[in-house]
Amino acid sequence: MDKQRIFCSSTKNLVASMAHSHPPLPWLRAFEAAARLRSFTLAAAELGLTPAAVSYQVRALEAELGYPLFARKTRALEPTRMAELYLPWVARAFGDLSRATDEVFGRQGQRAVRLRCLSSLAQLWLIPRLPRWQASNPEVQVTLNVGSWSGMMDPGQLDLDIRYGDGSSDGTQGEQLRAEHLVAVCAPALRLAGKTRAALAAMPLIDILGVVDTWESYLGTRMLPVPVFRVDQSATALALAAEGLGVALVWHLFAAPYLADGRLVRALPIAEDQATPHDLRLVMADSPTPPRAEVLLFRDWLFAEMAAT
Repeated sequence: MDKQRIFCSSTKNLVASMAHSHPPLPWLRAFEAAARLRSFTLAAAELGLTPAAVSYQVRALEAELGYPLFARKTRALEPTRMAELYLPWVARAFGDLSRATDEVFGRQGQRAVRLRCLSSLAQLWLIPRLPRWQASNPEVQVTLNVGSWSGMMDPGQLDLDIRYGDGSSDGTQGEQLRAEHLVAVCAPALRLAGKTRAALAAMPLIDILGVVDTWESYLGTRMLPVPVFRVDQSATALALAAEGLGVALVWHLFAAPYLADGRLVRALPIAEDQATPHDLRLVMADSPTPPRAEVLLFRDWLFAEMAAT
């Protein structure tokens, strides 16, 4: 049995076992290159194959599709009308695959850091500081994943994870990035006259879902009015508070930009700020290989920026 028959037999078995209704990718790649370059020889050079191998793959594709794709002439390779219709779709599919690979895994040889953090932390603290990182490290790409609550860390997808926890065995051991404290903030027009926690309890309150630092624990009572808003992000709570729609209880780290430009004020004196049992912790991926240099560089930058905040 000659090589061509062996090739066609094995590839036809592959097609029969495929779940998707498209020919094998090597056949499509050979067709795309040959149709684009109008030459088996040039396609072979581009793909690192022999011209005979490219020809075999194209013939296998033609047999699978049931249509001739090229008119083979002495000195020219002319795509048929069916090939001309098929080529843009095949080329677009390979382009999509390349772009998807680059976006998910990064370009080959590119230095990259993959970070996950809470969306409020990204919006209110990290993103305003990233221009400084980029200016100093333009060759390192940062992939940022944000969410409300973080699941388990997949070392195949992340290098660093900024989590909210107490350092116990819940996946938040890592390193303490910042100890936080709570501050109640409101628009200047809602500033309290009495400035006591009892007076604050009667104010319109904005509740943040899914946090352990609740109004009940801060004010020491469960006898509170129904919150005027319930939201799932500190950033949203701050935006509502800045519109004069209530009082938000958030980390000082998040409130700092609003306090600095006067959009919000403390609802109570600074002495009423309250330390939290949880803090921000930086967790590195558990990998059998040492962290890459760019990951360690970004880790050090995060600590330096947090210390300067």
